[in-house]
Amino acid sequence: MKVLLFTPSYKRPYILRQCILNAKNQSYTDFTHSISIMYDDKSEVANYEVLFDDILDDRFIIQYNKDSTGHTNALTTISQAPTPYDIYIKMDDDDIYKKDYVKTIVEYFETHKCDVLSSHINYQLNNYYLSKGNYRSLGGNFPNNNYLMPMTLAFSHKAYQVLLNTKDSRHFDDLVWRKAWSASGLKDHNVDNSNNIIWHIHGKNASVGSWFRPN
Repeated sequence: MKVLLFTPSYKRPYILRQCILNAKNQSYTDFTHSISIMYDDKSEVANYEVLFDDILDDRFIIQYNKDSTGHTNALTTISQAPTPYDIYIKMDDDDIYKKDYVKTIVEYFETHKCDVLSSHINYQLNNYYLSKGNYRSLGGNFPNNNYLMPMTLAFSHKAYQVLLNTKDSRHFDDLVWRKAWSASGLKDHNVDNSNNIIWHIHGKNASVGSWFRPN
């Protein structure tokens, strides 16, 4: 399978480095990772490359783009790798992934027939709470549920084609997508990937602003 990881990133330089290292540490290694570094003013990304130029290899595509909505940022990031892929896996820059994260997703797609793959999440939780069963399912009953930022979100090329024709309503990207996928009759499955992520810190990350200036 051809696998694309994609990561839009906005003002999180040192967290982005960790994200790249997480990708390099994956047990499944046959992937391309497209990263789009978003900015409001281009001066914000001066010297950004010092953060990762020592750890990149030819699997990584990094470009700089003007910040927009979540939906548009994601499509911009995916479009940097225009070759059709079998699986598109969203890797958030503020999550910490263990080595079998991508492998679990690929193996699920290889053995099940679905176009969208999610996993369990409830609000902003670390793996301790997930291991205790304190989660709710994002899959099913969409678009009416409101559990944001699924810890696993992967989809097929067919689902990606739907996104290309989806109007940007400026709402959270995953909810915009689920509404479009549901309307197109695509099948959504849940996978238990909780053991393959250490921390989901959306909303509790240490985003940085103008003080970050690499030497």
